[in-house]
Amino acid sequence: MIKRISAYVNIAIEDYDESVLNHVVELMKDSLREQVLDVILEDKWEIEENRRTLFRNREGVWESHQIEDGREIKDSLEVMTVIVQGEVLSDSNM
Repeated sequence: MIKRISAYVNIAIEDYDESVLNHVVELMKDSLREQVLDVILEDKWEIEENRRTLFRNREGVWESHQIEDGREIKDSLEVMTVIVQGEVLSDSNM
C-alpha cells in the first residue's frame, strides 16, 4: 500500500530565495525520513510553493485567512509556503 507523507514551512518573502528553498526542502525531507519506518520512494518527492499573506489574530497566532471582525489589520506577513510531499510503501493495511 502507498501512503502520502508531507511537511510544510512558511518563509518570509524578504528572506526567500533559491538557496533557502533548497535548504528547507532538504531539512523537511530529512525530518520526514526520520519519522517514517517504511520505505520512502525517493524518486517521488513533490515540491510546491504557494505565496500568500498571513494575518495575526487576537491571540498572536498567524492565520492564512483574513480576520473578519471589522478590525483594521495591523499585522500581516507575506510568506512563501513550501510543501514537500512524498510516497511511502507501507506494509500496514491501516
